[in-house]
Formats: sequence, structure tokens, C-alpha cells
Amino acid sequence: MENRLYLTFGIKNETFGISIDYVAEILTYSQITELPNTKPWIKGVVNLRGEVAPIIDMRLKFDNSRINLPYNDETIIIAVKTSDSRIVGMIVDFVSDVENISDSQIADAPEIGVSLDAKYLKGLFEKDNKSVILLDVDNILAKDEMAKAITLADDFSKPKTEQQTAD
Repeated sequence: MENRLYLTFGIKNETFGISIDYVAEILTYSQITELPNTKPWIKGVVNLRGEVAPIIDMRLKFDNSRINLPYNDETIIIAVKTSDSRIVGMIVDFVSDVENISDSQIADAPEIGVSLDAKYLKGLFEKDNKSVILLDVDNILAKDEMAKAITLADDFSKPKTEQQTAD
């Protein structure tokens, strides 16, 4: 059995984990350029080290009843790199720890009893008598769910060129 490192973080009263292989960096909130006509959990785009990245508020994606959430210098963004090399920022309530988890410690994700769609889950891990929900980054940040934000982010990142006129 193989051991893997997972970054754990919190959203409301739940603890989640993602493979550390996806984590590019952990940031505090910076100015986000809002995108019009997108889903409420798509907050906009930011420039992350020269790359324009969509920012997803996981707090809203997982619980759309949460409104008037603060966005300030205490807001945490986990910048992740998906399998198809996109950089996406995930806003979470807090970052907890890095856990070294053996594959044998991961239970299959249940089809029912969890507040999230099963396609988002990799499995469950028990720590201190509490479940840590291990997430499938590629499914949570799938292109089809974020198509408009990705297109707008791509538009923002294209260099602006002046129109050339013929003499």
C-alpha cells in the first residue's frame, strides 16, 4: 500500500482533503476581478504568478445557503493545478494540516449520507474520530462546470494588441 500526502482544510464544520500533488501554493485573499453572469460560487479571476486563474469559493459551492461571506486578508485561497495543467484558486474557511495517509486507510465514498455529489469524492479518512472527506480535484474543478469562467480567464490572459491600420 502506498502513502500519500493530503492537505486538509475546513469549510464550515466539515474537514476536507486534497492530494498535495495538486497544491501549487496557499495564498491570502487578493483583489479578484469579478466575472459577470457566472455561477455565484465563481468569484472571478486573479493573476497568480503571471497566470490568470479562476477563483472558486468552495464555501458557496458546497453550501449555497451561506451568504455575505467575508473576503479580506484572512480569506484563504488554495491554488491548485489540475491534471490538465489549469491553475484554479479555491477559497476555503481555513487550512488545517498535511496528513500522511495510506491507501488502506481510505474508505470508499458512500453514495448517500454525504452532503456532496459522489462524483466529487475520492473517499473518507478517519482522524480523531472524525471523517475527513477526500476530494477529487479534477471533478470538482471540471471544465464543464467552470466553462464560462475558464473562457473569461483565457480572454483576460491574452495579450492586448492594437489594431493595425493599413496606410
